[in-house]
Amino acid sequence: MDIPSKTNKTWHDIITGKKTFQLKFLATKILLGRLVRAAKEDPSPENIANCIDELYAIFANNIKMPSVQDDIKTIFG
Repeated sequence: MDIPSKTNKTWHDIITGKKTFQLKFLATKILLGRLVRAAKEDPSPENIANCIDELYAIFANNIKMPSVQDDIKTIFG
């Protein structure tokens, strides 16, 4: 399974809270909560990009887990 590019607008929408999803992977849920708060506190393009990098990395590092694969399908279809 491939993870969509970090340039995909959906990453930005998730980090900024414009889109929300029911995720299965607990580590992603916890990280995402922190990242959304961080993005609200500092909405600069650099911070948003750093948050996207962190979220992308947790998916990339755990791509073999079924719950992560389900979450990617949920988010990106």
